[in-house]
Amino acid sequence: MNVTGTILANIPIFRHCLDDEIGQLRLIGKPVSVKQGHQFDMKKINSFYVVLSGIFEIESMGKTDVVYLAPGSFFGTIPFTENRQTGRVRALVDSNLMIFSVEDLYRFFLMSYKCLRGYLNTIGRMGFAVSDIGKKYFGGSSRVITVYSPFPQSGKSFLAALLGVSLRKSGRTVVLDLSFGGSSIFNLFEKKAAAPLSHRTEDSPAFEQIISERMERVDDGLDLLNVAFGSKVKVNPEILSPLLFMLSKEYRYIVIDCGDDDAGLRDRVFGLSDRIFTMVKNRKDVRQLYGIYDATVREGQRVYYVLNELYAGDVKDFAGGLVLPRFEAAGESGEYARLAACAGGEALAPIVSQVTAKRSALVLETGLLNSLFYGGFLSALNKTGKSYDLMYTSAYGYIVLSLFLLSGGKTEFRKRMEQFFSEDRLNRLLDITFPADCVFKNNAVAKLAGDVCGDSRIETFRHLPVVMTGQDGADDRRMFSTGYLRDAVAASFSLYPIFEQTEIAGRRYHSGYPDYRVRVEDLFRVDVDEVACVSVDNAAVPGYRDGTLIGFFARYLAGVEKRSAGDRGSDLSDASFAIEVSERDIRIDRILDSSQEISEKLLKRSGR
Repeated sequence: MNVTGTILANIPIFRHCLDDEIGQLRLIGKPVSVKQGHQFDMKKINSFYVVLSGIFEIESMGKTDVVYLAPGSFFGTIPFTENRQTGRVRALVDSNLMIFSVEDLYRFFLMSYKCLRGYLNTIGRMGFAVSDIGKKYFGGSSRVITVYSPFPQSGKSFLAALLGVSLRKSGRTVVLDLSFGGSSIFNLFEKKAAAPLSHRTEDSPAFEQIISERMERVDDGLDLLNVAFGSKVKVNPEILSPLLFMLSKEYRYIVIDCGDDDAGLRDRVFGLSDRIFTMVKNRKDVRQLYGIYDATVREGQRVYYVLNELYAGDVKDFAGGLVLPRFEAAGESGEYARLAACAGGEALAPIVSQVTAKRSALVLETGLLNSLFYGGFLSALNKTGKSYDLMYTSAYGYIVLSLFLLSGGKTEFRKRMEQFFSEDRLNRLLDITFPADCVFKNNAVAKLAGDVCGDSRIETFRHLPVVMTGQDGADDRRMFSTGYLRDAVAASFSLYPIFEQTEIAGRRYHSGYPDYRVRVEDLFRVDVDEVACVSVDNAAVPGYRDGTLIGFFARYLAGVEKRSAGDRGSDLSDASFAIEVSERDIRIDRILDSSQEISEKLLKRSGR
């Protein structure tokens, strides 16, 4: 990412954007040079300005109240808000700006449903007054739930219909049929499927009018919309984001019945979903799906595997998954009456609650050896009984989180921490190779991660451990919420470029440190209701005192930790916890004991 891209990515209202979205912003923005002394009257401008270089002053409240704008600052019209700034902005030196027309920014956000959600969540938390049009979408309250299966007659459409009937009790719901063939979801509701949206022609009415005309009402709280069923042409995946944008104005829950007819459409659906329920007929079907999700799910989506008891028989246990029970509805007349009867009891509650329950998230700020103090915080959190549905971090913090989730208690957790982070053990992981592409191979790390994590899958944990990684050594990053935990741990350990990267689903990944760090704003795109953030404020750069750690690696760790010491995270979280310590020596027991004691006090003061 170049300097302009880096500046845009760190502006608060764009911090939630993905790398390719930052690239789009660079294309729609217009760079301009401004001479010293040039002035802007903010009452007269209708654009958004980003300072790329130089320095400006702005009179905010009066001639004696002056604010200085350095590179990375912004001023002007902010989309979806009613904030009108006053005063004049003057260039103090020759400077450079990037100018965005408000209309271009509107179009940019409307083409990315999740980007819009993240933006609206951000400006709300920043205290901007949201405009009337923004209020229609403010808060990202709509949830997109996809029911998917590549297996014929798996019960996919049946589950989508059941969710539609159940969710309408909690909020207005629409079910979209994105399967090209098979049995249409409309049949389950005894409704005739309208022409699919993919049959729209150039002389068709406006998109929003077409949606309204083709919507099939079931009752006051539930509607159906045919997007692909019966279509003789492929659906353009780019239709989905604006479609969700339109639907989010009216619906709390958007349920998508998605087949495997078109991989491109399926992958776009996954990218825009919040939850993905995957129907399988038996336990062994699950393994066939790993490769699909590991290659395509990139934004923290929650993936569930749902075993259909109709095919699997009486299911006593389905570890890490959910069960769709066999429904008996004898005596009910008609498909819809049977559907309503099945959805009306408690049998479906374990699945429905995954959608309707409030969802909380915890962000552990990115770090290396300072991340060991998160072990004490997680222990203190567990002691209070408080838990988070999603936990998000990277680099060594993800290793600590994973070891905690895998451990059955305090003793086992400390043993696992010693396996990775004692000086002797860490030295064994530094498998030196000829430094052509890297200094250290990942063989020893991968083996230890495999021994500790086994075949555990990220998506099967009750508290979802989401990791941010760097990708292919390039200026790109990715969030993993599926995959083998061992691979995510190995990648989190691999500091690029001195470590060999870890291959996952055909691509290579590394910790991303120090170029990429997790951000609270990343989760504003996700369907979470509350975000808490934890950081470590250490007065010293921790290190190993015995001196047996390979000198090059010890100096590398100290260097990158020192360089990143001044980095600050976001202040937009709902709650924040700063673990203030002054430890110089890496002693696992001491670190875990002291950080737990400090964390317990922090949690007690916060009332959590």
